[in-house]
Amino acid sequence: MAEKPDLSPVSLRLRRPVYDYHQYQGYTNDCGPTCVAIAANALLEEERFEGPVVAEEMSRVAFEWTPVPHLVVQRVPGWATFPWGIVYYLRKHGFQARWRPFGKLEKLDSNVRADRITMVILGEPWRWEDGSYKGWGHVKILFGHVPGQRLLFVDPGYARSSDEASLEYHGLFWEGEREFVRLWRNYLRIYVEVEKRPGVI
Repeated sequence: MAEKPDLSPVSLRLRRPVYDYHQYQGYTNDCGPTCVAIAANALLEEERFEGPVVAEEMSRVAFEWTPVPHLVVQRVPGWATFPWGIVYYLRKHGFQARWRPFGKLEKLDSNVRADRITMVILGEPWRWEDGSYKGWGHVKILFGHVPGQRLLFVDPGYARSSDEASLEYHGLFWEGEREFVRLWRNYLRIYVEVEKRPGVI
């Protein structure tokens, strides 16, 4: 079993070792479903969900009867996952989840202190290069924060490093605070909170 990561530089962090459940999305656009799998497994403390399976299930349009009959489009297959799709999937599997726009760093920090798993959506949706659309979005899970400096994420967009002394070996990846805020603002500072519902095994 791998050594625990050295988290001493991370002044504010989750107590739950979400990084133990890191999964790599590979060359797919399945960051949302992969984060769902990571979060669910971390809350259940066992590897019950797999990113590719979650992606396939989320790609199906669901039909809800309440409060009024309606279709639920959780994601565009192979491309984008919607925050309400993440919430819908998690709730269907017995978790408490909700999404909100216009988050603040203070709210993210509050969630970390409460040991609440929080996904963020960020990216550059309006990016163009040489006349071609190069926009992108990404979902990842906040793990820690060094206020005023940088944030630490369980990020499915990266494979684990082979360097056992690094945080990346454990599925943890840094991002500068200023750059994170810029990219998060581009997606209206959306965040998704997920917790284990009492009684769920």
